[in-house]
Amino acid sequence: MTADRVSIVDQAIAWHLRLAEADETGWAAFVAWLEADPAHAEAYDRLAAGDRLLDAATFSAAPAPVADNDNPAGPRRWWWALGAGGAVAAALSVVALQPGLLKPPSSAYVVATANGERKTVTLGDGTRIELGGGTAIRLDRADDRFASLERGEAVFHVRHDPARPFTVDAAGVAVRDLGTVFDLAVADTRIHVAVAEGSVMVAPEREALRLGAGDAVALDRGSGRIARSRLAPELVGGWRTGSLSFDGARVGDVAAALTRLYGTELALAPNLSNKPFTGMVRFTGAADRDVPHLAELIGATSRREGNRWILSEAP
Repeated sequence: MTADRVSIVDQAIAWHLRLAEADETGWAAFVAWLEADPAHAEAYDRLAAGDRLLDAATFSAAPAPVADNDNPAGPRRWWWALGAGGAVAAALSVVALQPGLLKPPSSAYVVATANGERKTVTLGDGTRIELGGGTAIRLDRADDRFASLERGEAVFHVRHDPARPFTVDAAGVAVRDLGTVFDLAVADTRIHVAVAEGSVMVAPEREALRLGAGDAVALDRGSGRIARSRLAPELVGGWRTGSLSFDGARVGDVAAALTRLYGTELALAPNLSNKPFTGMVRFTGAADRDVPHLAELIGATSRREGNRWILSEAP
């Protein structure tokens, strides 16, 4: 084996050991190394073709051999004795990898609920997240101080760490914990934040809205409108007990909340969707009670067509 060949095998082994903890930058560098020379890919493929686990093998350190061209060999390496004759080869891996098809491993994952379903997620740092129906949140096993609420509503019980504040991305708006329990809802480009305990900072790089217990804010990224309001802290996240509080919300948002949290399918007449609504609604989860009650509150009529309810403006 030539010195150049020995050097390439050493590099392949080194890459194999590094990839276990490599980040995206490391994987990109690995792919660049594979593509730099066909011999690199060939050497790594030989390693990847093995049928034994690296950590199950018995290793011994051997003196660096002299290459067949009498050039000095590379730096000291680990060798694996394969047979009675003392033949040597590089360490083997059972992972089959092909150049050009490698992708960096991702530590991100999504937790989602269907309409009418609820889940609770506890992160490694002790933070607890209660997800309402029709909700999806993206989390990261490598960073338990960040989450992205993609849709729906959730209550965050954050373990405060001043050195590492917990941040939630909600439709492009950052909500940063300052030691708190808060409710966060995302519907299209509309975001609603309400604080039960402690405080949060909303959009710290822009508006920097600081909310304390009982404070709420609604942001519409489409229009740029920001509306602040107050509510009793015990009503924050009231969807968990069936009590929903609205302040100047669109009737369409109220209907969407009912659909998401309880799985009730609602259709609104066009003239109802943008009608404003303020008040607290007590939902039982039984559509035949909740939908007529909601219709009465907003001055509408309701009728049922199979599993679907239709709300129209009262004549």
